[in-house]
This record gives sequence, C-alpha cells and structure tokens, in this order.
Amino acid sequence: MASSLSLLVIDDHRIFAEALCLALGLEPDVRGVATAHTGRDGLAMAAALDITAAVVDLDLPDLDGIEVVTGLGVLRPAARIVVLTAHARPDLAQRAVAAGAAAFLPKEAPLARITAALRGQAGDDPVVDLGAARPASVGRVGLTPRELDVLRQLAQGRDAQQTAATLGISLYTARDHIKALMAKLGARSQLEAVVSATSLGLVTVGSRY
Repeated sequence: MASSLSLLVIDDHRIFAEALCLALGLEPDVRGVATAHTGRDGLAMAAALDITAAVVDLDLPDLDGIEVVTGLGVLRPAARIVVLTAHARPDLAQRAVAAGAAAFLPKEAPLARITAALRGQAGDDPVVDLGAARPASVGRVGLTPRELDVLRQLAQGRDAQQTAATLGISLYTARDHIKALMAKLGARSQLEAVVSATSLGLVTVGSRY
C-alpha cells in the first residue's frame, strides 16, 4: 500500500482553502491536512510539521508564492509541491517549476488531478497544466448579473449582511439572491456554491499577477 500523505495547504482565500482541505481530508491515504493563509505561516508550519506534500497558491498577502515554493524545497526537500493558481500562465509555470514545484495546476483542476499530482513519485517530470482558456459560464448556469455580483462577494469571504452592505441592497434581497444562485449551481451551501463557481470559471481570486 502506498504511504500516507501529510499535507499543507497555503492559500489566503479562506473559503477555497477550507473546501480544498475538506475534500483532501476525505481521501483514504491522507492522514492530515494543515492550512496556512500566509506565506510566512506556511513556511513556519512546514518547518514544524512532517509534511509529505504541499499545495501553494502564488498570490499570497506577504510573500511571493514562488519564494514560498523555494522555501518549502529547502525545509522539506522530499515533499512534493503543487502550485494551484487562478493565474495559470506559461511564465509563472516556468518560474514555479524552476523553484522546485512538482506540478503547476489551475484552480479549476479536478480534485483527482490535484491528488494525483500530490501522490506523484520522486523523479517524475513536473506536471504543467495551464487549463482551458474559456469565458465564464454565466449563460449556461443562468445567473443574472446581480446574482453574479452576489456570488463574487461570497467568493471574497463576505456573508449575506456584508454582501448587502457592499452592493447597497437589503439583507432580505441578498439572501434571496444567495438562495437562487445556490439552486442554479446545485449547491447545498454557500461554500459549495463558491467551489462550484470557481470550477466553472465564474469567479476567481483577486491577484497581483
């Protein structure tokens, strides 16, 4: 049987990170998943924990994600580092692989693709997937412009009350929009709605890249 995985997810987008950790934690060979929301916290956790692999977002609030990849390679040279980014560009992929990443994947990559990259063997060629350039699937899902506005607020971690204040609508209206977009996305929770919307390319995490 393959050895078990001890994972570290470094991503400042808390909703996405939470969803990813929950999904990874259900994998039978994963014995633990730790989460950090800044590059420095991620490096500190990597130094303290016996991790076998890490998922790193490039867009972190304190450090360049490439620096974090390099630091993880120094701290845990045997760990596989998978970059998961909303900005899957060839130049960033080249930099990430040069820094030691074992894989460079878009955030909309299927979970099976991510876990396969985390389970890869030492000596494997780096996996680079730039994703499919496609427009947001707003029409196919059937979201209205206002529902999309609300969805973007949820993707930034705002609750219904904060969303209402930001968009200048009532709390009741915000809740109605949330119920409607959840139904259209087939989601049972706001978290599921954001994860589904991310995979469809409807929302992305803001970036400096």
